[in-house]
Amino acid sequence: MYYEKLAEELFFSKEAAEYLGITVQRLNKLVQDGKIKPLKKNSSGTVFHIEELRKRKEELQIFESRKEGGAEGMFYIDNAVKQEALNFATMMNVSGSTEHALEPAFEAFSQKNDVTVPLAQDYDQYADFFKCDVFRLKKEYEYAFRAFSQLHEDDEIIKRGSRDYPPLLAKTAQAPRFLYLRGKKSLLLEERTVALVGSRAASDRAKENTVRVAEALGKNGITVISGLARGIDVTAHVAALRKGYNTIAVIGTNLNQYYPRENKNIQIEIEKKGLVVSQFSPANRTQKYFFPLRNGVMSGLSLATVIMEAGETSGALRQADFALKQGRQILIPITALQNPAITWPARYVRRGAGVVRSPMDIIHKLTQSNIFQVKETYEQQNLSDFLHEEQPQEVEKDDFFSEMVLVGE
Repeated sequence: MYYEKLAEELFFSKEAAEYLGITVQRLNKLVQDGKIKPLKKNSSGTVFHIEELRKRKEELQIFESRKEGGAEGMFYIDNAVKQEALNFATMMNVSGSTEHALEPAFEAFSQKNDVTVPLAQDYDQYADFFKCDVFRLKKEYEYAFRAFSQLHEDDEIIKRGSRDYPPLLAKTAQAPRFLYLRGKKSLLLEERTVALVGSRAASDRAKENTVRVAEALGKNGITVISGLARGIDVTAHVAALRKGYNTIAVIGTNLNQYYPRENKNIQIEIEKKGLVVSQFSPANRTQKYFFPLRNGVMSGLSLATVIMEAGETSGALRQADFALKQGRQILIPITALQNPAITWPARYVRRGAGVVRSPMDIIHKLTQSNIFQVKETYEQQNLSDFLHEEQPQEVEKDDFFSEMVLVGE
């Protein structure tokens, strides 16, 4: 009787995989990553106990929902970074804390507990340390699990301190613990990056100027970064996409959201041809303060920020503040400085911002800066050719910003 009961509780690999509804290869990967612990493993085979499999099956059942519209497969929590990100997002929701507020306590907890294993295995430890209700903890973990499952199958999560975390951003105080990526991850390692930002209610002239600047940057191998907002941001992205140049969108929502809705198709195109970056997990409900926070990341990923157009209360000025703190270059059109209706340009010029008249002038300012150098002969030749090609006539002084009208947001 005892042996019969024991036999019912023990599973070999093939039986365990069938019980979980996954392949043997998938089971082996879960074992390798420490997500399932076998009872015994030797040359004769691997044996699992039913209780261990039940815990994993419960988690997989939470993951059964597919992405909206029936996309091709789910996002698996199949490595330590993904699991830690899921646990961290859960605790943000449970505590109602921001990432910055939660991180010290989470770090302290991680000194004595493994935060890379499913939180479901340690409900009591989390509840005791963070002084929270176990029922609430379980509810939030299940919600977070479902939210993470809505990520695309090939989305990635990288952690601050890892080899693939962008080094430029890592040097700043605004570097998030995790970055959520969709698209060409390799763009994070681009060394020549410039952010184009400005008013959401941009003038037509400012949009035309933004197109010219984005094309000039892209032609010289510079990645265009912006925030996919209305106005200047989306104009910069579209200009880069149309010419086949690199572009990175740093969004103020999680990867599963498209905001504003009218930019959804552009975001999808960037997912395919460029890179979309978010510092927010799919489990964290979007808040208004997310958008100024992402300006810190956008600036952190950029060697320079060009403020194409902005009113006195524009969000672009938040990015300028971050750029100053991070030691990054700020460039402002001459007409902004000459506009008596706004005072911000003069303030930023006094703090070190540069003044520019044209795309050519922007390129000159970038290459003259000690934080933005052209390193290769080919690039130097490319720049030289571009500057020669775009050489202005003496009468016009290449002052394409002269007709810019600055508006508020």
